[in-house]
Amino acid sequence: MANGLREENIRRIIALEDRISDCRRCPEQLHCVRRPAMGKGELAPEVLIVFEGENQYTGDFNWIIEMRNLLKHYLGVEKIYHTFMIRCTPKTCSARHSAFCYTTSKLLDRDHNCILTKKPCNGVPIKSDTVQILNCLAYLIEEIDILNPHFVLLMGERVSEFVLRSYGFYDSPKPGQIYVYNQRHLISAVNEQAFDENECQKLKPAFSA
Repeated sequence: MANGLREENIRRIIALEDRISDCRRCPEQLHCVRRPAMGKGELAPEVLIVFEGENQYTGDFNWIIEMRNLLKHYLGVEKIYHTFMIRCTPKTCSARHSAFCYTTSKLLDRDHNCILTKKPCNGVPIKSDTVQILNCLAYLIEEIDILNPHFVLLMGERVSEFVLRSYGFYDSPKPGQIYVYNQRHLISAVNEQAFDENECQKLKPAFSA
C-alpha cells in the first residue's frame, strides 16, 4: 500500500471510530458499555472478518490469534482485519433496572466497575434486536468500503443475512457461499463458536475463486 493511501485509510478509520464513540442511536445500551467495539488489524487487508459482536471468543486475544493463524495456514491469506456488526453489545442488568435509572450516562468506571453497585459489572450479554443492528450497520458498511478487502468473511447466519441484504442479496446464505459485489467476495461462514480447523478448510474453495 502506498504511504499516501495508508495515511488516508488511517485518517478515515480514526474519523469513523470517533463517530462510533460519540454515537447515541441506542441510548439504552450506553449504560453498561465502557467503549464500543472497534476493528483491528491490517489497514490493507486481504480478508476482513465480521463478527456479530464482542463475546467470550472475540474478546479473547489468544482466540483471535488462533483464528488468524488458521486462515493464514489453510486459506493462504496474510493480511487480516476483524471488526463487528454490533458495536455495543446490549446487556440485561438487574442493578440498573432496580435503581430505576433514567440517566443516559455510562454506569461503568475505567475499571469496568458498576457505579451503582461499586462492584465489577455482572450484566449478562443478550442478542441485539433488529433496530439495534440497523443502527450499527452503516458503520460496518463504511468500514468495509474504506479498507476495500478482496474477501469479507461473514461469521454466522445473522451477520451474513444483514450484511448481504445491505448489498442486495436476499436469499438465505449457507456456509461457504460466495456473493460478489463490485469485485468484492462476500463469504458466509459458521459463527465463531462453531469455527474450527474443519470449518476453515471447507472455506478453501471460496477463497480460491
